[in-house]
Amino acid sequence: LFLTNYWRKSMDTGSCEGEGVDGKRRMIDRFSNLPDHVAHHILSFLTISHLARFGCVSRRCRELYLSAPFLNIDELPRLSDAKCSKLQRWLNCMDRFFFLRGNNKIQRLRVCWMSHFVDVSESDSDGHVDDDDEDDDETLCSCDEYFRMMSWIHNAVRCNVEELDLDIGPGEAIAPVFPSSVFLCRSLTSLSVDLGPVVLHVPSFAFSSNLKYLKLKSGIVEQGFSKWISCWCKCIEELTLDGIHIRDTTIESSSLKKFSFVGDNLTDTVDIRGDKLEEIVIDWLLHSPREKSLNINAPSLKYLSWKGNLMESRNIGKLEFLEEAAILLKPEVDGSSDVLEVLSSLCRVKVLSINEATIKASYREGSIPTSFDNVSSLHIHIKSFGDELVPAVVSLFKGMPNLCTLYMNSKRPLYGDEYDACGFNMGYWKMQNFAFIHQLKEVSIELSHGTNGVELIRYILEYAQNLETMLIIHLPQYLDELLTKLDKTNNISNAMISFKESHKWG
Repeated sequence: LFLTNYWRKSMDTGSCEGEGVDGKRRMIDRFSNLPDHVAHHILSFLTISHLARFGCVSRRCRELYLSAPFLNIDELPRLSDAKCSKLQRWLNCMDRFFFLRGNNKIQRLRVCWMSHFVDVSESDSDGHVDDDDEDDDETLCSCDEYFRMMSWIHNAVRCNVEELDLDIGPGEAIAPVFPSSVFLCRSLTSLSVDLGPVVLHVPSFAFSSNLKYLKLKSGIVEQGFSKWISCWCKCIEELTLDGIHIRDTTIESSSLKKFSFVGDNLTDTVDIRGDKLEEIVIDWLLHSPREKSLNINAPSLKYLSWKGNLMESRNIGKLEFLEEAAILLKPEVDGSSDVLEVLSSLCRVKVLSINEATIKASYREGSIPTSFDNVSSLHIHIKSFGDELVPAVVSLFKGMPNLCTLYMNSKRPLYGDEYDACGFNMGYWKMQNFAFIHQLKEVSIELSHGTNGVELIRYILEYAQNLETMLIIHLPQYLDELLTKLDKTNNISNAMISFKESHKWG
């Protein structure tokens, strides 16, 4: 242990420094002389097992150990495969620790744990496992670790805990109800819960919560949750629902600033409203998107990330203050009008990330490109720069007269011929007369198969007179061919050109 070694060095140094004082050698412990809050901050980086070892060094260390306000119980690597007897001894030690520390303040408690399984093919000397099914290789043991941990959580609530971070997998066989008493803790301001199949019940009666940060992952939430957030969480600033089963997510909050919903086919309705909302993240794939609805009323929104399906019923409002958007949709085949409607709501953004499917759906031959006059930074995510995509990208470029930064990321297509991406040469790009070309400063392009990407790079190098940096990401086998083509290019700027090999397709 680093702290144990530090202690011993401090003692050795102190014995020398103490010589000549009343003829006695005095041992000085520099760590013990630290103020409690400084010592506790240093100890906050230790797991509970390391903290326990530290507590055995001296009386002062024991005091710091039992009064530590930051507790990190992460024993999964060490005890996940342990025998029941060893686990029981460890659980008993933890119970004794919480008993001895009494009512000392707990500022943050983190518990990371998975259910304890045992191999039933091995002998059962402890008598904890009843091997009735010889076909199963492992089963949940009868250790009551989950219920022990619930007692620790209750203890933390009693000690006015402020932050709870719980990543506990109890196993479907013993998925009990998460204690709603946690939500009644007035000191609690941050709660992050990942409990697998556990049902989360909010208080059944009116109770004002002081929660500012709430993250729920991989659980089942009762229908009263949305109402509880809207009516009784008046301090909530950040809410994340990741893999949470909830039929109706209708939340209206005057304090909420960040909202995130991640999960596939887990809800029918997302209706989020808030005057202070600045950031919204939606990430979902739905089997029947036309039966779902999305409604956003956030006049102060600055960042929007929307990944997945469009819905038949949707309203994202007028986003007058939106600065950054990531629109990575999977629209229906005939969904061009739907996509254009969404993009028209984003006309004020300065930073835009967009994927291939959204670009294609927004493009119709002969249509007027969507205007993004404020966009200065564009991030494009595509499979490959194929011939069918180039006109749609050109249409997007023409709606961005003030573009300064361009990033284009590619990934290897599952199918397609190299010659399907060679239809647009240098002459084609010259004819486009992009309004942004003379102010473009930073470009990063990841090349896939074909030559369309290379020709775009050549065009930028010849006409972007204020270009400062160009990063070209390429496959190793295409470097020589790439350099040959770039040698024929007359660079108009003094831009620094960098090359980076891509190995993600290997």
